[in-house]
Amino acid sequence: MNQTIQIETGKELRFENVASFRKKMRQLEIQAEVEKFVQSLKDGGAKKNGPMISATFVAEEIDGDQVLDMEFLFPVDRKVDLPQEYQWKPVFHLVNAVYTRHAGNPTDLQNTYTELMTYIQENQLHQITVAYNVNVNDDKVGRGNEPIIDIYVGMNLCIL
Repeated sequence: MNQTIQIETGKELRFENVASFRKKMRQLEIQAEVEKFVQSLKDGGAKKNGPMISATFVAEEIDGDQVLDMEFLFPVDRKVDLPQEYQWKPVFHLVNAVYTRHAGNPTDLQNTYTELMTYIQENQLHQITVAYNVNVNDDKVGRGNEPIIDIYVGMNLCIL
C-alpha cells in the first residue's frame, strides 16, 4: 500500500532522566544488547518512564555481516547508577525537528524514511541529527499490535 505520510516541522522531543547506550552491533546482537541494558536498569531499581528511543548512526558491512552503530535511550523514573558502558543524560532534548509517524508493518519503515528525506531535500532544510525513532507503543507490540514509531530529525534553525 502506497500512502502519503503526514510531515510536520518545528516539533520537539524532550525527556528527563534518560539512560543511554551506543554501540556497534551486528543485527543478530541488537535484541540481546537491549535486553541486557534493560536488565541493568531494572537491577538499579529504575522503572521505565516513557517510550524507547533509538537512532542508527551508521550501517556498514563487515566480514559479510551488517553492523549498525546504534543508540538506545530509555526514559526512567529516577537517576540510576549505570555500568560504565552506559551513559546517563539528565535531559534529552531535540528541537526544531521534522516529524512523521509510521504505523504498521516495520518492513515498510524504509518507505517512510525515504518520503521524509525527500521532504527535507525538497524544502532545502538542513539536517543536523540522525533520525530518532520513538517506539510509541513498544509495550503492546508483543501482544499482536503493529508498531507505531514517531520519527524526529533535527534541523538547523539558521536560514542562510
